[in-house]
Amino acid sequence: MGTQFEFASVASPSVFTLLNEVESVTFSGDKVSTDKTTNMLSTNGVDTYLGSTKEPGTCDVKCFYTPGDTSQIAIEAIKNAGFAVNCQVVYPLALGTATFSGIVESVTRALPLSKVATLDIKVKISGPVTYSAG
Repeated sequence: MGTQFEFASVASPSVFTLLNEVESVTFSGDKVSTDKTTNMLSTNGVDTYLGSTKEPGTCDVKCFYTPGDTSQIAIEAIKNAGFAVNCQVVYPLALGTATFSGIVESVTRALPLSKVATLDIKVKISGPVTYSAG
């Protein structure tokens, strides 16, 4: 309880806007890409690799959809603009933050008959994530 997702519509200075009605925040696993370096002299013909670029992954945010909410309208506008913005996840109980630059790839609404309407936001992380302890 208490986790927050925040975004900034201006890079400098970053003034974060709290995204309302957040239910969950999930970071996909980041990974290191590999380049195959097997050659004619590789021992026993076993493949060898070098680590190369790092894929930072995504940050997926699930919210309760609230039509007319200014923060949800703003995140949709950022998606439509297609540029990277500063984002921040604030962990509960003052445990720290994760700050990163991200591009809002998609905003998906679900309007089920017998459940609460949801808004699923996928943010592509661009560059490193900076973690700080609380």
